[in-house]
Amino acid sequence: MRNTYLIFTLLVGLCFTGVGQDLNTYKYVSVPERFDFLKEANQYQVNELTKFLFEKYGFKAFMANELNPDDLSINPCNFLKADVVEDSGLFQTKLQVVLLNCANEEIFISEVGISKEKEYKKAYQEALRDAFTSFEAINYKYEQNWVKEEPKIATKPVKEKIQTQEVIVSAVPQSPARTASVNKDLEQIKKSEKIYISEDAEFYIRSTEFGYQLFLKQIEEPFAKMVKTESEGYFIYTTMQSQGIAYFDSNGNLVVEILNPQDNSTSKKVYKVKN
Repeated sequence: MRNTYLIFTLLVGLCFTGVGQDLNTYKYVSVPERFDFLKEANQYQVNELTKFLFEKYGFKAFMANELNPDDLSINPCNFLKADVVEDSGLFQTKLQVVLLNCANEEIFISEVGISKEKEYKKAYQEALRDAFTSFEAINYKYEQNWVKEEPKIATKPVKEKIQTQEVIVSAVPQSPARTASVNKDLEQIKKSEKIYISEDAEFYIRSTEFGYQLFLKQIEEPFAKMVKTESEGYFIYTTMQSQGIAYFDSNGNLVVEILNPQDNSTSKKVYKVKN
């Protein structure tokens, strides 16, 4: 087992990167009509300002009482629920922004936003804006599972070019050579996904610009990400519940070492490559 110090070093070095990439996989943020520390809906315009600030930092935000976006019916967990919590003292108003997934797991907690204003509306809004500065370092940008969409990217230009030719010169047929080339590319992508086995379940891995994504077979959404590090051959392994390191052993098996933050111990899981 690799030593725990290495895991700590890698995790700390890519802390913000990992958080940003986790947020990037969510398309929407749902803002409630009222936060628990307020007495009425949108009191002091805090909820309205929260929605505005999420949009300012690139999120697609909607109020919980609004119609949900249509594509949430396809992927109902493609959104985060926003919450704002208060921890104010006698002379300071303190707020934090929290994002939760559809399982009510905390995905992100902002730094504490502080205001010394005495008037409630000014104090809450100033503290909220201060808390939202945490999103500046994340540089959020929604990233759909672009590897899964790669076959579409490969075929779309061919289709558009053929259609354009048919409009201009109706006698031009579709090119069998190009169609065969596209089909060959799709087949290569399919074959490149190695199958791994762990605990009688099958998994597969797809390459991404930042490393790899790990999928349970027959499931469209990845459950884990593996982000490249400066240490060659090592990846930051991240799921909703855990973090650790991952690497491929000499037999091509995927080895994952999960860090337990309670006692700094690690547990190992091996995904054996299927021959």
